[in-house]
Amino acid sequence: MNSSLKRRQTAGVSFPSDLEDIEASKSSEDLSSDGSDRDEKTKDGECRRLEEVFLSGLSPVSRKVVKMLAPTHPCLPLDRCTSECLTAMVLQTIPSLAALVLIPLLMWDGYPEEWGFLNAYPLVRHLELVWNSLLHTCCWPIFVGTFLLAALIPRRGAFGCCSGKGSPSSRVGAAACAGGKAKVVLCDAMVNICRSNWKICLLLSIMCTNVILVAMTLQMVTPSLLWNPFMWGWYKVYLPRDIGKSLKGACLDVEKHGGSRRPLCLAEKEWDELSSGRLSSNNLDDVLTVQKGLDYLQNESGGILFSALARNVADAIPALKQNMDGLVPFFKDSQNKLSLVVFENDSIDGTRQDFKAWAQEEAGRQSPRYTVDVMSCGEENPDCHLNVADRYDNMNHFKNKKSSGVGKLGDFRQGLLEYILKKDEYKNFSHMIALDVDLGTSISPLGMLHTLGLESSLAQEHVVASSSRQVWPGSLGTIIPPYDLSAFRPKETKRNQRLRELQKSFCGLAPAGDRWRNMCDAASSMQMFMIMSADDAANNNQEPYEVSSAFNGLAMYPMNIIRERGDQARYDAGDDGQRCEHIGFHLSLQKTMYVNPKWRMNLKPSKPGGPVGLRALLTLYYSGLGRPKTFIYVSVFQTIFLFTFVLACWMIATTIKNLCVLLGFPREKTKNVCVALSLPRQGRSYEQEKTNERGRLNSSDSGCGTREM
Repeated sequence: MNSSLKRRQTAGVSFPSDLEDIEASKSSEDLSSDGSDRDEKTKDGECRRLEEVFLSGLSPVSRKVVKMLAPTHPCLPLDRCTSECLTAMVLQTIPSLAALVLIPLLMWDGYPEEWGFLNAYPLVRHLELVWNSLLHTCCWPIFVGTFLLAALIPRRGAFGCCSGKGSPSSRVGAAACAGGKAKVVLCDAMVNICRSNWKICLLLSIMCTNVILVAMTLQMVTPSLLWNPFMWGWYKVYLPRDIGKSLKGACLDVEKHGGSRRPLCLAEKEWDELSSGRLSSNNLDDVLTVQKGLDYLQNESGGILFSALARNVADAIPALKQNMDGLVPFFKDSQNKLSLVVFENDSIDGTRQDFKAWAQEEAGRQSPRYTVDVMSCGEENPDCHLNVADRYDNMNHFKNKKSSGVGKLGDFRQGLLEYILKKDEYKNFSHMIALDVDLGTSISPLGMLHTLGLESSLAQEHVVASSSRQVWPGSLGTIIPPYDLSAFRPKETKRNQRLRELQKSFCGLAPAGDRWRNMCDAASSMQMFMIMSADDAANNNQEPYEVSSAFNGLAMYPMNIIRERGDQARYDAGDDGQRCEHIGFHLSLQKTMYVNPKWRMNLKPSKPGGPVGLRALLTLYYSGLGRPKTFIYVSVFQTIFLFTFVLACWMIATTIKNLCVLLGFPREKTKNVCVALSLPRQGRSYEQEKTNERGRLNSSDSGCGTREM
């Protein structure tokens, strides 16, 4: 073809796609071949775009590595250009995949015990849980969102094609950059970001971090299902008011109704309601375990008493009453084998009066169903007006850095325990269940029976905690772990030694006695991973699993092991007064403890455990400004890992996008990409460029030319 081509380059443009081809002149021999020229020009433009997609962003070193590693054997069904494109994609993907896999494996231990080449799910689940913990939210929405953005954002940027100095090089760019100096600067900045992988990933990471922080603040200050869209439509809170309705028609005499087609004469819907969705009448193991627990409760148990601390929980008393009423049908003699023992202090909302009225109402029945025992503080102070400040009202980190995060809870629980042990009415009771009054959800009656019926009389020899759930603030409903991170301690093994040491170092960012020592469990990625990993079905197979300590709003204690320990069974807050009181009590029993994943409460997103409203806002405020060292550490830690995760996902997504482009590109248009795409360097003369162009057209080499960064 005897045609002469000129290329006009706008100042400041560095991308091949920013170069505009114009037709300069044609010889008389070519006047009859306009159609052929147009086809060739179209081919050149498409080839230019292909090269830009794959190789224009490579550095000189990367380009040499690609050319060196690209397979070029004649037997391969690939031309050199396609081979180099595929090699570049592989080299971009390998580091990203390595980051997603190796970071979780190298940073922490706690690897799954049972996995292999044909059973890789436990390992994949392990990687997912590590990233969820590092990001403090589920990694999958970020993964999917990054892929979608990579697919939707054009290669030339989402804001058109502005030059580095604000001069538009296309009509799209002119429209995007018009509107004043400020808009031009903003446009240039956004175009600059959109054309750089690490810059756009940093921007996405900052945006994700802000979304997480805003969602966390909203969920803690004004808790609501609204801030957790990933829970919409499937998460169910089981309420105690529905227990009575679900038990209508139930046959709870195992010997009399053991042959019923429907276990306990309850439909699957009732089993779901009475177990908070954890047990099924279609699962033979569930049915047999529940029936065994019911048989124990009716024929072997000495009785069950519930112990609770209460302060300003008047609004939760009706739900607690419904829970107690719902347990009555499971007992043969509930009047003597079911009791609620409450320690209340310093309430200003009428909590003590409501408990007293409830106790009098139940005692005044012709046939009382159970007892409600409200503990007093002696003759001189029967209503327990102790003038003790609430632990959440005494946390000004600027004035009192060592204010206890536990407060007097350990002392109150210990006093309640001693009261129970000394009272003759409770000396034959076989189990005590400690519960949080303020949660207001169903305590899962069938889950309690399932716990009593566990194999090897587990609940008769060991403490068993529930696995109650609460949405994690800031996760938008993507993470719903066991909610009491402060009371959790994993079973100590060599597999989690590094995690436990890192957790200890994390809490050690502040000196002993500092309030941070109490808050660190709720802020720690390591603690989050350990509790989610232990509770994950891939690791425990839905069977009770060992822990050193756990509570989760409900825990069942065999009274015999408490009596055997005597004075050594004590609640305490540790040497510095900042350790959760449940941990001290569980360690003092010196018995292996378990968590039953099939005994659960689903907490309300609108009524989570812990502080809410102004108290929650002050907690966030003092945690950040009151502890700048820990705040900076946590923020930098999360930002780094979020950026790493987003960058890895972005590189994989763009590689897949480029592969789709390559697969959809006609084969004949990839043969001579480099020939068609020899770009002039700034300062070269037109004649020199034309000579070089003709030389390349006559060359047999079909390798790909690339732009140096």
